[in-house]
Amino acid sequence: MTKPALILTRPRLACTRFAQSLSPKLLSRVTLVISPLLQIEPVDTPVDLDGVGGVIFTSANGVMHGPDGDGVTAYCVGEITAEAAIARGWRVQFHAPDAARLVPMLVQHGPATPLLHLRGTHQRGDVADKLTQSGLLTHVVVLYDQKALPLTDAAQAALVSGAPAIVPLFSPRTAAQFADQVPDMANAIIIALSDAVAEALGPKEVRQLLVAAEPTATSLRFKLETAVDWNRLA
Repeated sequence: MTKPALILTRPRLACTRFAQSLSPKLLSRVTLVISPLLQIEPVDTPVDLDGVGGVIFTSANGVMHGPDGDGVTAYCVGEITAEAAIARGWRVQFHAPDAARLVPMLVQHGPATPLLHLRGTHQRGDVADKLTQSGLLTHVVVLYDQKALPLTDAAQAALVSGAPAIVPLFSPRTAAQFADQVPDMANAIIIALSDAVAEALGPKEVRQLLVAAEPTATSLRFKLETAVDWNRLA
């Protein structure tokens, strides 16, 4: 019987990192298909840290395309982002699993301001606006763009093969892109990072829709490993 495809749609580096985190047993059960729906492209924007109380990273891409920290305070979304920031010399004060929880944590913490949100062109949550409205002046510096990409031929072929295709989706934007590019998702097992990601798929019928308990890659991976009915796919 044909193995189900595991289609990874994050930017290529994140796809590789996620694939490397999977167990050999799981990888032996699937045909891995790398098909990024986003390509990260740096923007040549200078970052002035003079007088800044701290920076906010909501993605490891912000860390990658930003300056070295030199001990400046950073607040992060996600453990991977925090680890990347530490490696670049930032002093990570704390991190939250998502932007929605980082904002109240920062408001409660009351950091020195102004803050800088170093991010991509596309973002959800209006972090800087919400913090500024809460009394923490926050500026935005855009360091990279997230260019939309089409699914690869291999991914398209897997989705119309008749065999199950397992598709982890990590953002509402990529979920909407995926739904736009795949008219028939009847054989797709979707694992969404959050309810917002699941909702972005729209009303299309899927074989199975699973949502991670927490909006983290670790939680999504756990859902992939434990909630998919692997015996029925074997």
